[in-house]
Amino acid sequence: MSTEHVERRLTAILAADVAGYSRLMGNDEEGTLAQLKAHRRALVDRKINEHRGRIVKTTGDGMLVEFASVVEAVRCAVEIQRGMAERNVAAPAGQRIEFRVGINVGDIIIEGDDIFGDGVNVAARLEGLAEPGGICVSGRVQEDVQGKLDITFEDIGEQKLKNIARPVRAFRVRLDATAAPAPAGWRRGLYAALALMILLAVGALWTGLGSEWKFLSILRSGDQVTKSTEVGTKPAIAILPFLNHSDDSAREYFADGLTQDIINALGRFSALTVMSWNAVLPYKVKPASPEEIGRGLAVSYLVEGSVRQTGDRVLVIAQLVDTRQGRVLWSARFEEALADVFALQDNIVTDIVRVLAIRVTQIEQNRVFTKPTENLAAYDYVLRARPALQRPTHANNVEARALLKRAIELDPNYAAAYAALAETYHLASSMGWAESPTAFLSRAEELATKALRLDDSDVRARITLGHIHLFHQRYNQAEAEIERAIAINPNDAHGLAGRGTILLWLGHTDEAIEALEQAQRIDPDLNAIDRFALSLAYYLKRRYDAAIEQAELNLRTTAGANFSRILLAAAYAQHNRAEDAARVVTMIRRMDPTFDPQEFGTKFLSSGDLEHLRDGFRKARLYPVTGDLPPAERMNR
Repeated sequence: MSTEHVERRLTAILAADVAGYSRLMGNDEEGTLAQLKAHRRALVDRKINEHRGRIVKTTGDGMLVEFASVVEAVRCAVEIQRGMAERNVAAPAGQRIEFRVGINVGDIIIEGDDIFGDGVNVAARLEGLAEPGGICVSGRVQEDVQGKLDITFEDIGEQKLKNIARPVRAFRVRLDATAAPAPAGWRRGLYAALALMILLAVGALWTGLGSEWKFLSILRSGDQVTKSTEVGTKPAIAILPFLNHSDDSAREYFADGLTQDIINALGRFSALTVMSWNAVLPYKVKPASPEEIGRGLAVSYLVEGSVRQTGDRVLVIAQLVDTRQGRVLWSARFEEALADVFALQDNIVTDIVRVLAIRVTQIEQNRVFTKPTENLAAYDYVLRARPALQRPTHANNVEARALLKRAIELDPNYAAAYAALAETYHLASSMGWAESPTAFLSRAEELATKALRLDDSDVRARITLGHIHLFHQRYNQAEAEIERAIAINPNDAHGLAGRGTILLWLGHTDEAIEALEQAQRIDPDLNAIDRFALSLAYYLKRRYDAAIEQAELNLRTTAGANFSRILLAAAYAQHNRAEDAARVVTMIRRMDPTFDPQEFGTKFLSSGDLEHLRDGFRKARLYPVTGDLPPAERMNR
């Protein structure tokens, strides 16, 4: 028997390894090692230090750590696993690095910097019982921690562990039983957003053509809106307006257009949520840190960069930033001939997708990387028309129409130009700018149909057709076009808002609010038509404060949104604001002496919704109560 002194102590031991490490290495050795190092540097090692642990040793995929406190050991493990769950959101299932963790408390032998003994062996065996992303602890750990941390345990009984003489009672930590800060926030945001969805509300103007990537959420309690952290299973990303570093300041529209096209391309990936151009535009003139932008837009990632055009060359410098840590994940420099600007855009999108490890289908790739036109001059005209469609007025709508006609002259097969031109005619008809609204709608339908013959994946053409079908009360056709648009680009705010508008007229008001709010989350700057639909939906749910807020906002931002003034009068009256209602009614009669309340809202399929609207008209005295039609006659109109 040896008389040599052996140093011992009682300690908490944490053993961890990577589940499926051999498979991951076999599939992508360099990528797996890079991911593992990144996770350790950004999360694992930092948490161990925070909780005063000591890394005893590491293997290729494993780690042994000791803690003086068992409570700190478990708390550290929980924070690491929750942090890994958040970091893995962006990764396809087959590429995720997931740790298994075992924790034990026991007497150990110390030899230099290493530790040995049954206490260590039990921790290692418990790790083998843990599920990927999970934690398994011994009965002694459970007893010491119970009641000290906001977690629960699942008793899995006594386990016979390899090379351990006695059975060990084991427990799994229930990570889903507590309120993990980020995931719980996502769930709360998701349910709220599915009750007022989108971020998520997005009414993407012409450039918010969305993405099938990942993303979302807004929280609403009554009329208070609070942006949560990114929700759901899709990561959210914002592409900030690229800075124009060209010598010619007049080329600002080119830098904006390039940004918009990248937003639109990323928006077509179903694994990502992409914020609209309108959502990111304020940050063009408002400097903010990545963390501030992440909180403001509820996104985990952002892309920022600059564009310089010199002669026939284009240089783009871009970087991808993790807003939660302020860390640059990727940066690159792209330079191409102006004639290859679409290839440059494709390269940027491809790199972003690769870094985020987004799952991409072949159909999505084909849609995203299809070259829109061979004629750069035609493309330039389309870019110059975009600002007018984003902030439409009667004058700039006419200007945009002229630019788009010129683009079509240069390239008669340019689908996006036809779709945008169709939108100018639809806008003119909807906003009261057309001398013959019926003729303008017919022209819009003709142009949108032409666009789809050239490119059946053109989202804007389908949305315009959907609205035209809705005007003619062809509800099934309207719904089909809008749903096709959303299938192509799940992040298009116009599409989501179109869905909400159709649901509104069909009488599904709760679902309408979900879709319209989802659109607003992606694009806070809804266009006048979509914001009117949201205001009307709130009115029908008797949320008069919210209806008034949206109607007033519409009138402040869009001079021609007179339809919102009519709804505002009814909402004021229902909210017992008689003086405000009377003031608005006076203005309506002055601006349109021929206004007939009986013709307003006739698209409603629900007689109850129509009656509720007209009840507001009566209370506002938009027409004399005695002059209102009886219900039976009203139903026959």
